[in-house]
Amino acid sequence: MTVLTAPQPPVLRPASPVRPVRRPARVRPGGRGVSYAGLPAPVRTSRAPHAVPTPAVVHRRRRVVAGVAVGLLVGLSLLGLVSLRQAGTPQVPATIGVVQVRAGESLSELALRVAPRAPSTAVVERIRSLNGLAGASVRTGESLVVPIG
Repeated sequence: MTVLTAPQPPVLRPASPVRPVRRPARVRPGGRGVSYAGLPAPVRTSRAPHAVPTPAVVHRRRRVVAGVAVGLLVGLSLLGLVSLRQAGTPQVPATIGVVQVRAGESLSELALRVAPRAPSTAVVERIRSLNGLAGASVRTGESLVVPIG
């Protein structure tokens, strides 16, 4: 008895990728000229430097320079804003004097009267610390040590 079997399909193997053969580039070692000895015709070579930067190197340098320039601009602008903010707010005056509280006057009104260009909250705190006041209440006719400016 003979058994017939169906023919088997051939086994397909994946093709290996074809890689181009790379020949080493002729490089100018140590700045010397490349030797073309053994060629059938004489070869003239350039004496110019052959270290021309590639476009990738040029773009990288431009990105670095642009990044440094942007960083400097941002830093200088922030520094300018900080100096403008500090210049715009006057400090509490250092000169000290004695004044009397007027009728119906509060500490914030007194601060505006004695130091109109300084921030009133800072002047009120300075008055409270100079006079040892715990609260914000003052009496009419009371003498207080205040920063004057």
